[in-house]
Amino acid sequence: MTPDVPQISVIIVSWNVKESLCRCLDSIFTAKYPRLEVIVLDNNSSDGTASEVKKKFAHKLKLIANRQNLGFPKAVNQGLVAAKGEYFLILNPDTRLPADFFRLCLDFARQNPGFGVMGPRFTDPDGSSQGSVFPEPTLVAAIRKYWLGDDSAYNKYTPEASHPVSVNSSVNSVSGGCLFFSRSTMEKVGILTEKVFMYFEDLDYCRRIHRAGLPVIFHPGITIIHEHGQSAAKSPDTQKYIRDAGLWYHGPFKYYLITTVIRSRQIIDKIISGKRS
Repeated sequence: MTPDVPQISVIIVSWNVKESLCRCLDSIFTAKYPRLEVIVLDNNSSDGTASEVKKKFAHKLKLIANRQNLGFPKAVNQGLVAAKGEYFLILNPDTRLPADFFRLCLDFARQNPGFGVMGPRFTDPDGSSQGSVFPEPTLVAAIRKYWLGDDSAYNKYTPEASHPVSVNSSVNSVSGGCLFFSRSTMEKVGILTEKVFMYFEDLDYCRRIHRAGLPVIFHPGITIIHEHGQSAAKSPDTQKYIRDAGLWYHGPFKYYLITTVIRSRQIIDKIISGKRS
């Protein structure tokens, strides 16, 4: 790779999270990594995101201001197509990176040239641990969580590990809030699905990486701060997006079986709670 070609392309999709995005970008540029390309895809924010990014970071990044909200994976794919880097980092705007983040990612990539995708450890802003990986949301996993009380069977969690962990042990999917992978992975697996507006695209991408014979890795030695759900909290259609994406990911039969397991447990809990009161 020639020196003027970026080594890492950072792709950030933003929607009405101006303050969080600026904190994220500040953390990226504070790292001072020299061969970096940053692409921000703004999905028609109404909070002045595009103008603020132009004012503060105009000469440091490429801004693509969409005229409508395209959803998360479609906007990510805009960035992937435009990116020139050897590696890609899909990053949520409500994250903050440590100064050594890019060095640690590249160290990992050099030591593991055949990896498919890597995700770091997530923490809340106060430093407490936040779920970083997804188990596969199967029917059995839903029963274990909602009827047997095993939260780790269905919810995001953080593996107890001191070294990178692959799917062969406990990791099914790393969180789409921070995905690090190579151009060779994209050439083998493709871009993200555009069949959902948002949600489940990270599980789907990791599922496709598994099927391509590449490892999905959780790295506990690389940590980022994640404010979690800033854009989703502002959307009145979040539950619709989750439902539609779940139907697509699972297929109708499996989706409705899982939904029945969850809702039946919720109904029973509500009845029990009503009797106690």
